[in-house]
Amino acid sequence: MSIILIFLFIFQILLLDKFYEMVKRNDIINVANKIEKNIGNSNIEDYIQQKSQSNEMCIMVVKESDILSLNSNMGCPMHRLTKEDLNYYINQTNTNGGSLLVETFVPTFDFRQHENTQSYSQEKGFDSLMYFKSVTYEDVNYFIIVNSNITPINATTRTLSIQLFFISIVVVISTILLTYILTKRFIKPIEDVNSAAKSLYNGKYNSIEKINSKEIYELNNTLINASNEINKADKAKRDLIANVSHDLRTPLTMISGYGEMMLDFPEEKTDENIKVIVDETKRLSSLVNDLLDFSKLQENKIKLESNNFNLSELIKNVLTKYNFYIQSEGFEITYNYENEVIINGDDLRISQVMHNFISNAINYSSDSKKIIVNQIVKDNFVRIEVIDFGKGIEKESIPFIWDRYYKVDKEHIRSSTGSGIGLAIAKEILELHNFKYGVISDLEKGSTFYFETPVIEIL
Repeated sequence: MSIILIFLFIFQILLLDKFYEMVKRNDIINVANKIEKNIGNSNIEDYIQQKSQSNEMCIMVVKESDILSLNSNMGCPMHRLTKEDLNYYINQTNTNGGSLLVETFVPTFDFRQHENTQSYSQEKGFDSLMYFKSVTYEDVNYFIIVNSNITPINATTRTLSIQLFFISIVVVISTILLTYILTKRFIKPIEDVNSAAKSLYNGKYNSIEKINSKEIYELNNTLINASNEINKADKAKRDLIANVSHDLRTPLTMISGYGEMMLDFPEEKTDENIKVIVDETKRLSSLVNDLLDFSKLQENKIKLESNNFNLSELIKNVLTKYNFYIQSEGFEITYNYENEVIINGDDLRISQVMHNFISNAINYSSDSKKIIVNQIVKDNFVRIEVIDFGKGIEKESIPFIWDRYYKVDKEHIRSSTGSGIGLAIAKEILELHNFKYGVISDLEKGSTFYFETPVIEIL
């Protein structure tokens, strides 16, 4: 604001005279040029009179030393030009290239009687600009004289200075008031929000109560939501660590226990006990591999190796690895399909998705122990469904079950197989393939997890 006031002072006070004179110079030159273009016009005198009145200028046109037209007032310096003066300026104009601009001083006429005479005051008066232009039209020489007075603007300058002084006072006071209002309305709430946000990384954010700005109100709500999400993520991470720790501890305990038993009692080195150690080692290895895969998927370090493969054959191979649950725990796993299909994708990763879907179905099948795998082909797309008949999932929980840290059950339940983050891994793999996927679930009826992909060939 102060810069604007400085510019106003410079251009409206200090440079006002020069701008005013420059405008006057341009005006009389433009009028002379317009008259030059109308020299041959039969209505030249009317045109000169009109220009003289509209621009408040004195105009004289001389043709071969004879005055063709004169429009002026008695105070115009033209009336004091003698024939010798006129000839002098004509010669000067021709010498100067056909145009001449002269600044003169016009004394103010003093009407006071002094020894029965009237005289001009040599101390008072005003500046006057006279522009001379030599023109030749149809071999006839014309001489155009345009005169304009430069009105003294000292009083105007003083008036503007006073106005600018009061404007500056008003602007300064307004700026102070505006700064105070902005500080009260915007800056102070922003400082409060900033201060409260410094502890946001800990998941703590104290909401600001008095906010007058819509933008700051929305920012405050955004930070509140961010704080809630940080707290949720932090709690979910703690839950994940607890769940994974539990899953790690169980096979480690089994391996350690059976190993010590066989060390202390050599007769216990039976095939059955060794198989327990091997099975728990595999389960431990599977858990670690899932955690590593999930970490790589999150960091986009896994690249798909796509190829055309038999999806139906892949599913049958996956299901054979669950014969243990069929034989020892009484599970019934059925695979329904009409024709085998060929699809394009990373067969190793799709196999991993199927393992995770089936493991999830086994973990949450409850007492029914019945699982159905459907392969449905329609409109050149194949849909794979893994259906369990367990407790199902509440509708409000369905959007979160794919979350890396989310768990439907509030208390940890030991998985029969897998790592407990199988659905999060399946989600990442299916999204890498751009496959459509989802879940349909009803409480006490069970859940259906599925994915869909284009069919390359039906066998």
